[in-house]
Amino acid sequence: LKEKLTLMSLMEKILNVTRMNLIYKISLSCLFVIASNLFPINEESYTFKYKESEFKVNLTNLNDEWNITYEISHPFFKLSQDTQFSYTNLIQISEIKRNLIVMGGLRKIEESYKIDHSRKKIKYIKGQLTETLQYDGAIYDDLTAHLYLRLLNIQTDEEITLNVLERGKIRQKKFIKTISSPDTIKIQEKKEKDKFELFFKDNSKEILKVIQNVNGREFVWENL
Repeated sequence: LKEKLTLMSLMEKILNVTRMNLIYKISLSCLFVIASNLFPINEESYTFKYKESEFKVNLTNLNDEWNITYEISHPFFKLSQDTQFSYTNLIQISEIKRNLIVMGGLRKIEESYKIDHSRKKIKYIKGQLTETLQYDGAIYDDLTAHLYLRLLNIQTDEEITLNVLERGKIRQKKFIKTISSPDTIKIQEKKEKDKFELFFKDNSKEILKVIQNVNGREFVWENL
């Protein structure tokens, strides 16, 4: 009886290891399928306008290192961000710099993230504050998350969950990618309040407009 129990225990361990290996291989396969479903990336530049505000976005390539920047200019503030990333079959960000200037310099806020993919750690700096964040899987900021969703060769009404860096935290954001019109795709972030929607051309991936609702106020950024 003792030998029988020992044999059963051994077989159970073997089955558990086999099951874990199978799950791991399936996970890798799914990751590869998703990654290989990305469209090629191209340099692009946008200028959006909403009333007295202007929103500029630029995507450029320098020595195989991609750089995406945005700048929002308003009479009372200026917000800018610079994100560096590499792109093969995946978007892999390496550094993010974000600056906010209020009332011509009356208040300044600087933030930065440095991502160490080998250790799966992120160094976050805001003023005198320094923190280390631990992550698993793919990581994005808002700019690269929206870029990834545009490049993703999948049109589905199912939720797509991404790990997104925001305000010194890693947040799980849920998006839905749907057909808005025959040649237009809509990306919508699922949020309890506020709203974010991005519309782009299906073939060229060109952004047409962005709609945001913040604290009850709606912003419609039209591409000039």
